[in-house]
Amino acid sequence: MRKPLLILALAGEVFFGGMLHAQDEAPWKIKATGPDGMVKYNLETGIGVGTGGVRATYKPGTPDATEVMAQNATLNAKTGDITAVGNVVLRRDGTVWRAERMEYNFRTKNVSSAQFRSGGVTYFLRGGSMKGDDGKGVYRAKDVLFTTDDVEDPSMFIKAKEVTVAPGDFVAFKHATLHLGKLPVFYLPYYKRSLKPHPWNIHVKPGFKSEWGAYSLNAIRWPGNENYQGEFNLDYRTMRGWGLGPKIQYGSAKYGEGNFNLYRAYDDDPLTDSRGLAIDRERDLAQWSHRYFRDGFSTTMVLEYESDEYMRRDFYEGMYRSHVQPNTFLEVAQNWQDYHLSVLASPRVNSFHEHIDRLPDVQFSGTRHRLGESPVYYDTETSVGYLHRRYDYASSSEDYSLMRADTLHQLYLPSTYDGWLNITPRIGGRFTHYGDANGAGSTRDSRERHVFSTGVEMSTKISKYFPQAKSQIFDVNGLRHIVQPTINYAFIPRPNRVPSELDQFDYEVTSPRLLPLELPEYNAIDNIDSQNVFRLGLRNRLQTQRGGTVDNLADWSLYTDWRADPNSSQTTFADGFSDFSLKPRTWMSLNSRLRYDLDNSLWRTIDHNFRITPKQRRWAINGGHYYYLEQPKISKSDRTSVMYGGFDYRLNENWSFSTRQYYDAKRGQISSHDYIIQRDMRSWVFFIDLGFREGTGRRNQEMAISFNYSLKFTPREPSGN
Repeated sequence: MRKPLLILALAGEVFFGGMLHAQDEAPWKIKATGPDGMVKYNLETGIGVGTGGVRATYKPGTPDATEVMAQNATLNAKTGDITAVGNVVLRRDGTVWRAERMEYNFRTKNVSSAQFRSGGVTYFLRGGSMKGDDGKGVYRAKDVLFTTDDVEDPSMFIKAKEVTVAPGDFVAFKHATLHLGKLPVFYLPYYKRSLKPHPWNIHVKPGFKSEWGAYSLNAIRWPGNENYQGEFNLDYRTMRGWGLGPKIQYGSAKYGEGNFNLYRAYDDDPLTDSRGLAIDRERDLAQWSHRYFRDGFSTTMVLEYESDEYMRRDFYEGMYRSHVQPNTFLEVAQNWQDYHLSVLASPRVNSFHEHIDRLPDVQFSGTRHRLGESPVYYDTETSVGYLHRRYDYASSSEDYSLMRADTLHQLYLPSTYDGWLNITPRIGGRFTHYGDANGAGSTRDSRERHVFSTGVEMSTKISKYFPQAKSQIFDVNGLRHIVQPTINYAFIPRPNRVPSELDQFDYEVTSPRLLPLELPEYNAIDNIDSQNVFRLGLRNRLQTQRGGTVDNLADWSLYTDWRADPNSSQTTFADGFSDFSLKPRTWMSLNSRLRYDLDNSLWRTIDHNFRITPKQRRWAINGGHYYYLEQPKISKSDRTSVMYGGFDYRLNENWSFSTRQYYDAKRGQISSHDYIIQRDMRSWVFFIDLGFREGTGRRNQEMAISFNYSLKFTPREPSGN
């Protein structure tokens, strides 16, 4: 009696179907996955049977890739049918289907099941029965529950008698009811929802703000794709009126990407500008940015128009805090390995801000690079531009303009001596031509300036390792001490033209940090004066092993300038600086930045802060003190002094609380404090934001409260407001 040939594989793989179906690009694969798993295959019938845990795959790595996992499965290699039983999981087209029993055809993609579950990244389905259309990727199911919350009892779901699903495309419901918890709240005879990114939806953010009154910030978002998406804002503030406008984001590999934002506020209480003149009721903001980059070539365009100087402050507080002054420009650039060419056009669009128009400013620069096989390195920077200095509309100064051409060339000879001492001497020259000035602000004739510069930078690094250093308290597993002293000497003889003899376009701006010594890093082109200065620095670091990586336990840098021959605007010593950070644990950090005025014996900067975030992330606390006295002021009445703190606490899986406090030490009062209570409802997030602010000079003391309720997979708020 003839017996069928059986091939047994224990926890192994069986490949079949390739011989019988040569048209398939990849063979079937069936593999036992459980410790007692077994696969049997009958060559005569072409049927494989897997028990004890089995995985069947079809054309992996292709668009038709499919995987079925189950406790037991029977696969017919001739027809492509598989019958799977017990914890069945089908993965295909980015969607996961789960059932206790499932019949599926790998070729036709036809599926039938009872008591199924399905899910993608942002949605989940489960129901009583399901059947798929042959090859069309569309499935129909009965008695279905649809939700964004993958739990047994979701907080929000849609229950329907019949559902049609096209994974990744849409889901359509018939006789559907929306439930919040166990409560049915809305009936829909027919409802179709897109599963693509950013379907139609509405975001409503109600609240109260003392300078706005009660308000509702609303965004209507339309369906988008990876290249285009947007929303339309329609806001109402009881004390200020209506505001509206679209925001669009777009992008493509061929033409680049950009953002467009247009907003008009019909303001019932606009107040006055800095000149005391009434601001128009109709207030506008228009922003457009676009960037294109390919093969080293780039184009960046930014347009920012505002109808008045307080538009951003009144309606876009977050934007105002991060960037007070709008900027408009167009830059076209080409990058090579060592060189860069750019053309910049930057007109003033908003007359209420001072601005340097560059129409245009062409710049060619070369990064520091080696000249052939020689030991010499070279960098350069050359620019030609028509510059127009324009003062704000409240200033009494007059505008002026001229053409300026500037070129800088420098040579370096880096060397290392005895393997530990690094010395890099440099020498360079700069030539600048200023054309005849136009405008009432300057009557200077054309002139040239010559600058010679030289210097040398010296540095070394000394380290010692202490393997015996151990501490559980400070998470120390060995210590390495690194000492890095540096000296940077710069010498510039007095130029033939000092800054007071030149029109100022790129001038020196007061900074809380030491300005660079070297050219072109020192970019105040029109303010270059004589220099004979040593920059002295000393850095100490303590490093240890934490979690298999090297971590800085402590890092302390000290530096200052000693001016051997100070010019008319300098003192013998610059301010002394100290930057210190301590990280006693991976979840704890302390930082300090200090600046001390040696000549006037006073502090200019005191910035201390700390942050503690335990590993379990249950709570976090931070705080600090920031003190700043701008150079060259010496009266403490001109200081900024703020103390701040923050606290975040997660009560449990669902509830969290956070607060931020700012104390104005100069005025002796709290300047702002905020409180946020958040409720996590798995698929939804609800939070209340309560904030208080001291008067800004335009409005009285401010109080604001807002309510936010968002789906987790689209948690963003309306942009810009």
